[in-house]
Amino acid sequence: MNPATPARPLKLGILGATGLVGREMLRLVGQRSWCLGELRLFASEEHAGQGWEEGSLRGDYLEASAGSFAGLDLLLSTASGDLSRRWLPEAVAAGVVCIDNTSAYRLDPGVPLVVPEVNGAELEDMQLGQGAIIANPNCSTIQLVVVLAPLLRGPGLRQVVVSTYQSISGAGAKALEDFEAGTRRALMGEAVDLPETVLNVVPQIGELDGQGHTEEERKMMNESARILGTEFPLDVTSVRVPVLRGHGESVWLETEQAVSLEQIEDLLEAAPGVVLHRGDQHPTPCGISGDLGVHVGRVRAVAGSDRRFQLWIVGDNLLKGAAWNALQIAEARSWGT
Repeated sequence: MNPATPARPLKLGILGATGLVGREMLRLVGQRSWCLGELRLFASEEHAGQGWEEGSLRGDYLEASAGSFAGLDLLLSTASGDLSRRWLPEAVAAGVVCIDNTSAYRLDPGVPLVVPEVNGAELEDMQLGQGAIIANPNCSTIQLVVVLAPLLRGPGLRQVVVSTYQSISGAGAKALEDFEAGTRRALMGEAVDLPETVLNVVPQIGELDGQGHTEEERKMMNESARILGTEFPLDVTSVRVPVLRGHGESVWLETEQAVSLEQIEDLLEAAPGVVLHRGDQHPTPCGISGDLGVHVGRVRAVAGSDRRFQLWIVGDNLLKGAAWNALQIAEARSWGT
């Protein structure tokens, strides 16, 4: 028997279960038919005690408190970074393996930052019953590194420049509600006190640092280097666009070795987790919503160069960018199956 496989049904918890990503985690757990012995959904005081149901799964929301994680095998955390820093150490002390979807531990050198298709080998020593934290990367980082990894292993990468087109759902449920309500008001002719994102494109996600980079841009640059295991010039401009769900990324890259467009496409087509769209069959956020893969299209060579290429990446930020990547981490160690 695989030593990572639980000898009994898995005891699972989800922290932040009522948020956009938490709801997707619950839905996926139900769809994947995990062998569950217990499922505890933790939510805010506002929701605690209320009933929940997902297919054949049902129960009441719980409020996190001292001792509430005892007895669990695995905890999927997608609440705020502050709540992760507060509760995950307690869960780890109780022997729980925690997969954290917040930014709290992503740059902690003692915590693996994992995209299974890219650096899943970092999970090899992880065992249930031995408390630990595994960090789930930023949503826009995940879809980028899934595409860059096969190119890095092939012709190598000398430089990458990325512009993101990130949907409103990446900012959370409240931002999505405000955007939808504001858009309805704007289309009715109102123009006062509308969210900045309504019918607009905003080239700043998070606070600016001293060099003029935003928090989101720093996440992508720092996290990508950790996951790929190497550093090369990576420049990012992160932009919020008026799209409900799904992130797009326009990528310009230069390879270390000369390579043909056909070789680039072949590498991408063979890469795990990548769905290649050839020719004029380009992916869009609406078109891939609900899909678990990372979609790539508009792959083309820069005129006159055999080292410079451009491409377009799209992924569902709530799935591969968050909930699905977390479940993949668990399934890579056979914890859920």
